[in-house]
Amino acid sequence: MNVLLYITSNIIHVYAIYIFLDSFLGRSKLSVTIKYLTYTAYFFISTVGWLISGEPMLNIALNIISPLLISLQYENYIMKKLFGAVSSCAVCMFTDWAAVTLAGENIISESGLLQGITVLILSSLFRHYICNRSELPFRSKYSWFLIFTAAGTILIGLLTVDDSSEHASLIVLVLLCINFLNFYIYNLEQTQWETRYRLKIIETLNGYYKDQLTVMSESQEKMRFLRHDFRKHLNKLRELSCYCSNKPLQDYLCQLEGAITESKEFSRTGNYDIDCLMNYELTLASEAGAEISYKAEIPSVLNISSFDITIILGNLMDNAVYALKNTSERILNVSMIYSKGIIRIDIENTFDPDFRRTYDGQEHGIGLLSVKNALQKYNGKLSNSRTGSRYRTTVVMYNSSE
Repeated sequence: MNVLLYITSNIIHVYAIYIFLDSFLGRSKLSVTIKYLTYTAYFFISTVGWLISGEPMLNIALNIISPLLISLQYENYIMKKLFGAVSSCAVCMFTDWAAVTLAGENIISESGLLQGITVLILSSLFRHYICNRSELPFRSKYSWFLIFTAAGTILIGLLTVDDSSEHASLIVLVLLCINFLNFYIYNLEQTQWETRYRLKIIETLNGYYKDQLTVMSESQEKMRFLRHDFRKHLNKLRELSCYCSNKPLQDYLCQLEGAITESKEFSRTGNYDIDCLMNYELTLASEAGAEISYKAEIPSVLNISSFDITIILGNLMDNAVYALKNTSERILNVSMIYSKGIIRIDIENTFDPDFRRTYDGQEHGIGLLSVKNALQKYNGKLSNSRTGSRYRTTVVMYNSSE
């Protein structure tokens, strides 16, 4: 009966290690079948080792070496694999001892079944609440310290924990908590690193938008001069065509002048940054065949940097225009109102609910994250709502970063 219970508990234990390593280390380089075979081999080796010798030191060695060898199949750096193998062994070992010292000697605790179930619960909680599952290439600069701490707790436990000691339960619980703290520190550092990584991406994208604003400004300025000068040349050519009485040529020149005149400016608030960007974005929407409603009551001078205006309006309008290009019904309503030091921007566009955007390797949501980052300077808020095939974005912010 003890052997059967141990085999059952070992199955649970190996499955718990699988959940932990798979969620902690990420993608495996091997096929699914071979990956499962490695864990099956781990189960047979640990089971045979216990049945043949029953030595605790051999069991500890197998529970460090086997997970470490299994971790080699994952696409991650070696220090993280070593940290995962040593820390998982420490947690399993102290969970085992804690169950024995707290639950007492009985067939459930001695067979390891209680410990296996406990470790399985801990692994499941780790995967659901703590593990970040990020694909970012994170490398902890404290890996050696964390590995040393986990290995140190194992050594301390082997040297100090004695079944006859009245403080055995306390020592085991303290060492187990140290290993939990190890994982917390690692997860906290990874979260902070990812925040810095995403902010770096935002800064890069912000640089692109700043360059885009400069290019748009220069292009529109050149187009204004070109349109103005070209219209004068057309008028002169039309006057000259009257002398030669060439009716087809006159009609053609009139049509050409009309085509140039039809190119209009959507935004004329007097605010150069907003006019430049909105004329560019609304022209794209118009060329996509959108029915546009645009209202802007904005002062010519705002206490918001052109850089931040480009980030906020550029990202939101990019998303709206992209959605319009991928739907059959194309309606765009944009409203920008300034009142008592507060700016409110409403952008409503139609979209296809069945269409899903592809990102081609870019970070999901970086555009909106960039908008939220810029709005923080002005105590602004971003909200979104969806009604049927219409998507509405609202921005409210103060006209000052102070």
